[in-house]
Amino acid sequence: MIGIFIFALLISTISGQLTHGQTRVLYETFDPPSMNKSIWNYGYPWGTYYTHRANTNPRLVRVTQDGFLNITAIQERSTTVGVMTEFGALDIDFSSGAVNTNGKFCMKNGFIDINLRVPATESTWPAVFLVPEDSGRVPMLTVMEAFDARSRYFYGFKYTNDKGEVEEQNFVAVDKQTSDGVHRYGLDWGYDQITWYYDDKWVNTITKSDELKQVDKMCLVIGLGVGGKAQNSPINVPDYPSVMSVDLLEVWKPKYDGFYKFQNVQTGLLLEIDSASNDWGRSVLQWHDNGGDWQKWHVQYAGHGQFRLIAAHSRLGLDSDNWGTTDGTKLIQWPYHSGNNQLWKLQIVDENTPDIVQLINVHTIGNSDAPKMISVPADNILPGAQLHLWRDVNSDLQKWRMISL
Repeated sequence: MIGIFIFALLISTISGQLTHGQTRVLYETFDPPSMNKSIWNYGYPWGTYYTHRANTNPRLVRVTQDGFLNITAIQERSTTVGVMTEFGALDIDFSSGAVNTNGKFCMKNGFIDINLRVPATESTWPAVFLVPEDSGRVPMLTVMEAFDARSRYFYGFKYTNDKGEVEEQNFVAVDKQTSDGVHRYGLDWGYDQITWYYDDKWVNTITKSDELKQVDKMCLVIGLGVGGKAQNSPINVPDYPSVMSVDLLEVWKPKYDGFYKFQNVQTGLLLEIDSASNDWGRSVLQWHDNGGDWQKWHVQYAGHGQFRLIAAHSRLGLDSDNWGTTDGTKLIQWPYHSGNNQLWKLQIVDENTPDIVQLINVHTIGNSDAPKMISVPADNILPGAQLHLWRDVNSDLQKWRMISL
């Protein structure tokens, strides 16, 4: 069954730490009797085959009575074509299955968690990845793929570099079983960072701010190949049919993405840049709402549960001065460089009032005696007071109402 939720108020099977700052928008349990075609298409977004030896056939994709999406690879020729690939010329002499969400469910950034069991057959190539809507193959975000020993899996990011060439950054997750049962594979990505998880545990994070600008509407692909990247594993015909089983898919999107004002709960004043300045290093104050762009902030999901706050008028980032971690560190605007001192956790104070948050500086988490958050000084709550970082003292001077614009 597929559920679409406005707020993630239902209990999730995913750790809340992994989905911080996000809202669940898809909960797919693959209930029988058949696949939900309002979300899923058969095959790949670009056709029925990819860079491996299996042509896809809808009859090899089915929902079981116990709630699994099973994709089966068999030795059966269903097309007479061959294909030239990066692995050389391939004869399409097997049949298998794939599904995708192209044109039906796509997303710019967020978090995907998929529970699946890959077949033990090492000549198969199970893969879960995201590609652009409408049949593009670059950029590509790979959640997981297995094409040799089932005690590890691979993941990565494919993009176009500044020379116009396709480039890949690929990784291997070792000592991670894939075929002994159902395992969870997670992918989180934003404007700056990509993070991978295995069984709810962190695997790797990379920062690719420039390259992630290429990522927009991405659709999900789940497929079971034969050969291709698995070409170095000999095909043993008795190992077929081979089955890939998907148990559960959850998708989350950032709660905040757009322009906002931040109004202090106690003073009613707004977070702003001093004197509407465009200068690097100018201080951050509180002031009466005057409608200026220097009081408006572009909130963007950076990835890994973190956000960047960009001043609308200057396009400079909200920054803890000189990477400070102590109580009283002042806030400034500075050219955005994706450093942790420019990244923020938007911590909802009460789920009944999700527009009221604390703004916690990421760099102070683990680098100081206590995380620090944006605060109005207790000894100066007047208009024009310079804002700073301070440990949590459960004060309304540390709480901010997000006003969407």
